Amino acid sequence: MLHEQYFMLHQKLAVNAPASMATEVTLEQIANTLYCSARNAKLVLRKLEEKEWIIWKAGRGRGIRSMLTFQADKEALLQEAAQQLTEKGEYKQAFELMRNYGEEIRTHESYVEWMNGHFGFCKEEKEGEEARDSLRLPVYRLIDTLDPAECYYSFPAHMIQQIFDRLVIYENATDQYLPAIAHHWENNNDATVWTFHLRKGILFHDGKELTADDVKFTMERLGRKRNRWILRELKNVEVVSPREVRFILNKPNRIFIRYLSATCMSIVPQHLLRFNEEQYWKLPVGTGPFQVEEWTEDRLSIRASPYYYQGRPHLDSVQIIFMPEDAEHSDVRWERLLQDSDPSDPTEEMSGMDTVESLNGCTTLITWNMRKPGPYQSIEFRRAFSLILNRSGMVRELGEYRLYPARGFLIDDGAPYHKDRFDPDLAKQLLQQSGYDGSPIRMGSLAHHMKDAEWVQNQCAAIGILLIICEEKMDTIHKPEVMSNMDCILQGLVLPGEEVCLIENYEQEDSVVKEFMDPSLHDWVKECIDDALASEECKERLNLLANIEERLREEAQVSFLIHSKFQAQLHSSYKGVVINNLGWLDFKQIWQV
Repeated sequence: MLHEQYFMLHQKLAVNAPASMATEVTLEQIANTLYCSARNAKLVLRKLEEKEWIIWKAGRGRGIRSMLTFQADKEALLQEAAQQLTEKGEYKQAFELMRNYGEEIRTHESYVEWMNGHFGFCKEEKEGEEARDSLRLPVYRLIDTLDPAECYYSFPAHMIQQIFDRLVIYENATDQYLPAIAHHWENNNDATVWTFHLRKGILFHDGKELTADDVKFTMERLGRKRNRWILRELKNVEVVSPREVRFILNKPNRIFIRYLSATCMSIVPQHLLRFNEEQYWKLPVGTGPFQVEEWTEDRLSIRASPYYYQGRPHLDSVQIIFMPEDAEHSDVRWERLLQDSDPSDPTEEMSGMDTVESLNGCTTLITWNMRKPGPYQSIEFRRAFSLILNRSGMVRELGEYRLYPARGFLIDDGAPYHKDRFDPDLAKQLLQQSGYDGSPIRMGSLAHHMKDAEWVQNQCAAIGILLIICEEKMDTIHKPEVMSNMDCILQGLVLPGEEVCLIENYEQEDSVVKEFMDPSLHDWVKECIDDALASEECKERLNLLANIEERLREEAQVSFLIHSKFQAQLHSSYKGVVINNLGWLDFKQIWQV
């Protein structure tokens, strides 16, 4: 790329030279800087001259050095290059260019401003096709999988819900189960047999009709995957007829229908997955409102399925652009993109704006690795660590979407009034009792939790705890070899469904809470869960599950930090915008006046 070659030369050869002043240089230096031969270096210089970006005067004769003058404005040229890459969809390369050559100049600010205009709603036009209403959004979260059976994080789960369907859907706002693939269901008295009747005419995106065989195949496959915890007590799945399927359980489960509304229970096509699973996941096919059009390392493009059984989406397509993780500090965020106001006019910016929030949010917590030796094996140390954390101060100091100090996994109506357990004097006493010798504590965290991690690090330093932050990526932090090396992990949990999500937290493979928990608690936790599932009353189920949380809190195996909310501002011309319980826009309903 000619732009980058100019920046490479400028960075190496114009370090101390004033603007537009000639620099003595040899052709050999230029070739070495560009990592090419002298012949190719001459070709590059000729092209740069044609662009009038440089003036090149080759030295003639022995002892006469060549002279190179940089003419182009580096800042303007850098933004131009980044914009060209962005227009081609090469976002990672654009930010890499900024990172490598944009230091100490203000290009990032103007580029971010331009980027915010590039994202959001747009009309996509292709030759011979009608213009499409498209939504283009930047994300800093990896989509490591679109397989419901392997999904762990909330954002991939959200995208899975756009592509696949479940038998039923649980609606938090109304506490109701809504028909989806199944239009009717019933269960026996002790909740060990559940029967579901499927709609007619539900088509996968390739045109093949979904049947009970696909449901059976999905469950049998799920039983061999990461999310198999959800089928721990499933004895058998029976295909009664092409549109009737029966689940037989070993033990009562009063909320099995809630299990079936979980993202990991999304129905996949037997005819495509059975024989070529690797090829299928390159461009997965479901029955959801959107079908996958393109999935690369730079983007995920989905388009509306015209035959969706619950009504075609208003949007024609959605493009999810994967931004570099190290660009997350920028102001390019989807929450700020649905705004038609003039950013230079503060009055216009506030007028005609609506705020949308989710009923759910994220809970940030620190979980101790009870399987690994270290000073934190002392309960006095863990309690001292928790007591030094001024959570109310954390909310005030870090702000943004942080709401309240957290006492548990779920936010409740009493969250604004809970007393923060902050006692630095007692923390110092407990730390001394623990016999802590000042050895370092390794805490793992993801990039988007680094502000929280650094705040915790500073609090610990105040009483002499040496905390080392180990920044990991989403595709590495749950690897066994990484987790086993961590003393604790700071993470954010999105728990969109109370009972099922709490159980998932204790049972899912690779869950930090489960994997770090004292192994002696596992059988007791399982008994608490089984008792809860057998209970007919929601309140009783939650109380039984609360026993697990209470023990983890009192033994300080988990230090809860804060609750935060999902929120976005948008221009009032956008309709149907809802932030779902996973913290993302429900793409199916969005439209614009």
